[in-house]
Amino acid sequence: MATTNIELDIENITGVTDANDQFIISAQKFVVSSVPKNLLHFAQKASSASTDGSAISFSVNDSITDVQRNGYSCKEISMSEAIWALDSTSLRYATAKHPVWYHKQGAVHFAPVTDGSNAGYVFYVDYSLIDDDSDLRNAVVYHATSSEFSKLASSKTDITVASTTLSNIGAPPVYTSPNVTGDGSELTDVDDLDTDNTIDVHADQIEFDQWWSTVTHLIEGEEDIELANATLQKISTYINAYGQSMQNRLNEFNDGNVEFQAKLQEAIQQAQIDAQKAQQQSQIDSGTAALYVAESKKYYDWAQLEISNYIKNNSKMIAMSMANQASGR
Repeated sequence: MATTNIELDIENITGVTDANDQFIISAQKFVVSSVPKNLLHFAQKASSASTDGSAISFSVNDSITDVQRNGYSCKEISMSEAIWALDSTSLRYATAKHPVWYHKQGAVHFAPVTDGSNAGYVFYVDYSLIDDDSDLRNAVVYHATSSEFSKLASSKTDITVASTTLSNIGAPPVYTSPNVTGDGSELTDVDDLDTDNTIDVHADQIEFDQWWSTVTHLIEGEEDIELANATLQKISTYINAYGQSMQNRLNEFNDGNVEFQAKLQEAIQQAQIDAQKAQQQSQIDSGTAALYVAESKKYYDWAQLEISNYIKNNSKMIAMSMANQASGR
């Protein structure tokens, strides 16, 4: 039941580092299902005996070569006929020399039922015996090789083309307007006087939102043109300072934007290069996949040919077996 040489042949043909065990098992089962059972007696096994009327667990009917009760071959019947095979008053009642079997709930049942003097057995083809020492080993090699090439082809067709994701460009700069109030880090930051610098209650307040009203009051209410001019000068100074601060912020934004745009263009060019390489690789992989598909079909056909030749070379045995069955021997 060793498949060491089969695995080595598959690996040498396909180039895979480790032949898939399931592919080999599937190939062995494929061979068993394709070859007439009377040519596979060398791979036949017997189940444990049923000696107490119990059924024998067996779910794979297509590998059964014979079912016997006390040495007599049983004829297979449908489960619906079992009631008649077990009814002694029925014309279809099974006898010791003409036993039958039927499949029910994953097990082989006998009629008449088995007992200590009439043991029942299931004979079946063990697919694992189509191994390194079997004449059909090449059929297993070729079928498993076909599966390996199909897998390789699939791996080449399931291609994920590189995305155009841009990386390492950072975040774009954001323009931030100057603060009206703050901690004095900018020229336009205006805040309350410190406690030890307090002049009077009203001077503590920023009141920049009231400056225009204050000027109007000084001109129209107090008619104090000198103080109004001083207040206007204060407003003008603040506006100039604010404009200078805006320009500083704009300069910072422009510098950051130039750097960001340079990184963006570099990333776009790299993405285009990557996409072109991925497309070229995709074309190469598609061609490789087509070759694998062709190889898969070739080795599958070879597996079929191996089986066909095996059957042809043993045609006389098949004819003899059929003749024996026809004559009742």
